[in-house]
Amino acid sequence: MEETDPDMMVATCRTEGCVAEGIHYKVPMFPNVDPPTYRAVCAQCGQAVTDLVPA
Repeated sequence: MEETDPDMMVATCRTEGCVAEGIHYKVPMFPNVDPPTYRAVCAQCGQAVTDLVPA
């Protein structure tokens, strides 16, 4: 299996009341299917991050 470089994304938690709510985090992400689909979970509240954009 060929290694690829990660895609840099900006993840922002939008969960009301989370201590990380509204904070932008630049994170390396790898797509899990083709076409690329990215999934992230907030490290503070454990909820899915739905606000992911390319960095």
